[in-house]
Order: sequence, then C-alpha cells, then structure tokens
Amino acid sequence: MTRAIVVAVVCFVAGVALYPVLLTVLSRVGAGQRVQAYNPSTHQAKTGTPTMGGVLFCVIAVAVWLATDRSQTGFVIAYALVGGALVGFLDDLANVRGLGSLGLGVRQKLVLQAVVGVAVGFGLHAVGASTQDLPFVGLVDLGWAIVPLAAIAVVATTNAVNLTDGVDGLAASCVAIALLGTVIASIWLGPSSAATLAAALLGTVAAFLVYNWHPARLFMGDTGALGLGAALTAIGVEAHLLWLLPLLGIVFAVETASVIVNVTAITRFHRRVFRASPLHHHFEKMGIREERLVLLFAAGGAVALALTLLSVHAVV
Repeated sequence: MTRAIVVAVVCFVAGVALYPVLLTVLSRVGAGQRVQAYNPSTHQAKTGTPTMGGVLFCVIAVAVWLATDRSQTGFVIAYALVGGALVGFLDDLANVRGLGSLGLGVRQKLVLQAVVGVAVGFGLHAVGASTQDLPFVGLVDLGWAIVPLAAIAVVATTNAVNLTDGVDGLAASCVAIALLGTVIASIWLGPSSAATLAAALLGTVAAFLVYNWHPARLFMGDTGALGLGAALTAIGVEAHLLWLLPLLGIVFAVETASVIVNVTAITRFHRRVFRASPLHHHFEKMGIREERLVLLFAAGGAVALALTLLSVHAVV
C-alpha cells in the first residue's frame, strides 16, 4: 500500500509539472479540438481547446514501469495503455486535421481496437491472469477463454470511456475512481505490478483533472480515453475483476447503454427516450451545470466502487 501511495503522489506531482509543457506543445502544433454539431450549443466555446492530453498518461506510466517494475504483468498493462492510445491518437489526428467528421471511421476504429484487445488477451493468458473472481462463486480459472473475453472487454471499455468523455472532468473523474478500486483490489488479490501501474495512472489522471476541470484547458482526446479504457481492462483482469468491471465502471456502462437505447428508439420507433445521448448530454439539456453533473456521476461511481470492493473482500 505504501508503495502505491508513493507512486501515485510522485506521478501526480510530475503530471502537474509537465501538463503545462504539453499544453504549450499542443497549442503550437495546432492540436485543437473540433466540436461536432450534435453537441450542446454551450460546447461550441470548447472549440480549439488543446487535445491529445492522454499522451502524458503513456509517458509517465511507461516511465514508472521501466523505473520500478519491468515485469511481464506490468508490460501487458503498459502495452494495453500504449496500444489503445495509439488507436486514439490516429483518431485524434484525423479529427484535428479535418480528415473526417468524427476522425476514424467506426469500422476502422473497431478493427484496430479488436487487434489491441486480442493481443492484450494473449498477454494476460501468458502471465497467468486467467483466474477471475466470479461473484457469489469465488475465483475461477477461465483458461484460454480469457483471451476472447479480455478482447471483448477492451473494445467495450475503450468505447465506453470514450463516450463518457464529453463533459469537462467527467471521464477523468470516473476513471480515477475506477483506478482507485483496481489499486486496492490489486493489493488484495493481484500482482504488485498491477497495483503500481494503477497507482501511476491514478496520480497522472488526478493531475490531468487540475487542467481538465471546467472550464477545461486541456482534453485527453481519444488518445487518453482509449488508452485508459484498455489499461483499465488489463489492470482489472490482472486484479481478477473481469466480471466486476461493469460494476466498477458503472458510469461508463450506463453512458453506453443510454446511447444504445436512444439510437434504437429513434431508429425503430422514431422517438427519443433521452433528450440527447450519451446520458450526460441529456442532463445538460435539462440545464444541469457541468460541475454538478460531474459530481453526481462521480458519486454514482464511488458507490459502485464500494460495492465492487465489498465483493472482492468477500473472497480475500
């Protein structure tokens, strides 16, 4: 626990010091966010805000792995983070350069995410992370089934985090809460490398929040969202939390479900269930301010964190 706390604090301090440098670089190269027309009108003021802030997640986490760990279990997490971030970087690059209305096409993004997910799955199997905590049953060895399950989890989580990244501070706050859960679960059940890298990301994301809180001066972009989603999955699986990931990331699951429900309702019944989707846009349409919205969603994430840890504690 002490090591995780030290790593998180060091990474927080490093992030607070380095993000202004990254902000300057991103501003100079013109890496400004393009806001899509379907977003609430209040979001138009965010146009041009530097994006791709997730680059620093990778730099700090990989540096921590090289300096303190260098284990195979840690490498799988670092690979998941960098692999997801690279897919997001390509998407951000296309968006910033105006090569597509939303960056990469949906099919292109899914294929690339699946490739990263399968590689992560094989890596997790190789390091012996196939044993997972099944609620009400205990630890169960999934064997080779961990490969496709982990791949599906990577694709689902990366997209869920990306969908949630639509309000200043929202995705980062909810990811930080989930990472806190994986730090504790890793200390109880998982390898020390998982706890160390989860703590490194927790500190870095907390530092990012200093610059991403409303009004945001920096966005993580798909680079950060996809990287964090993939890393969160790898850390969660190594902490034996595969089946508990939907609970731990309940905010991401609900945000994704709101999109599916709304799109289905519009397509099949020509009616909206929500004023807009993902769900945070629905609440924005209702007049809830961004800061209060983030606090409400984070509170939900904190409750889910407590329930997840109660479940994990039952098998310790």
